[in-house]
Amino acid sequence: MGLSSPVTQGVAIAVAGAALVAIVVGWRLLARRGFLALLGRAASLIAVNLTVLVAVFLVVNSKFGLYSDWDDLLGIQSSQTTTTTTSGGGVGSTTTVSDPHAEQVAGYDGRVFRAQVPGPASGVTGTVLVMLPAGYGTKPAPAGGYPVIEAFHGYPGTPQQWLEAMDVMPAVDGAVARKQLVAPIVVFPDLEIPAGRDTECVNGGPGESQLETWMSKDVPDWVESHYQAARTASSWATMGLSMGAWCANQMTMLHPDRFGATISFGGYFKPNFGSWKPFALNSPAAQRLDLVTLAKVSPPAVRVWALASKSDSLSWPSTSALAAAAHGPLQVTLVTQQQGGHRTSIWAGFVPQALDWLGENLDGFAPTPS
Repeated sequence: MGLSSPVTQGVAIAVAGAALVAIVVGWRLLARRGFLALLGRAASLIAVNLTVLVAVFLVVNSKFGLYSDWDDLLGIQSSQTTTTTTSGGGVGSTTTVSDPHAEQVAGYDGRVFRAQVPGPASGVTGTVLVMLPAGYGTKPAPAGGYPVIEAFHGYPGTPQQWLEAMDVMPAVDGAVARKQLVAPIVVFPDLEIPAGRDTECVNGGPGESQLETWMSKDVPDWVESHYQAARTASSWATMGLSMGAWCANQMTMLHPDRFGATISFGGYFKPNFGSWKPFALNSPAAQRLDLVTLAKVSPPAVRVWALASKSDSLSWPSTSALAAAAHGPLQVTLVTQQQGGHRTSIWAGFVPQALDWLGENLDGFAPTPS
């Protein structure tokens, strides 16, 4: 039986229920005095709790795809990875800096700040974290300004996922030290506006948050007005994990005038709404968000790096479909895992590779323009 199969979940739930019934029925026997009876009560309670925890884990794992199969859970096999591209056409030194526009976040070499970003175009005001390059403000900026990565977290999640689970700061500094990347400004918006909602980063209806507008226009405009940031699409990229990777893909493919590339870790190319649905799924607003169809009909002139596992039912179908559909000015580099779940512990190891790809494929991030 597969780890995520309904049969496996059903058996686990049945076992948990049977264990609970057994302990209720047999409790009179276990209520006797003596050391053995005490051990029996303790063992019975532990057994019931373990069966319940196993059942809950299997249900949650099926929903979020954390582990793809038993081998992935037990770490028996290492995942084989292949990279294909389809197209129609060391750590650096750190310097504590000051940022008059934001509040410094403790740690991170004094380079991470928190700010509230208003949205003149969207009407949204939200929180962002900003990670500045080592030495920002103490040495000249690159000609034209620093390139910028707008990075999106998963759901549920926070911007700190990138700094903690994904280790983005040492990955960026390592790529800069290897001369694979121009040191970028990295901006991490909070995607849950309002709090707790799986927004899929879209513009809602009247009275709802206009997240796409905030992230594609208001946040970049704010960054350009507050920092020494470059202002061309070849110097702006997006990056995301899981739901945040969908957001990154959406922002880049629907706004190629703003962003030149996207990096997707376990993302997808059609929205995956939960209980909140801002519009009918067959409406023009929903059809506009079908990025696979966009790639077939009117491919934007952007570049996509996407990591997906064949066993990841959330990411693989639309990601592989996008790679197959890529033509014209759209270029897709697909990094395929033969086996693997849907979790940051897998994706974090690929961040250096993705950043190297960014430096090789987008002029604004290249130490030597291609």
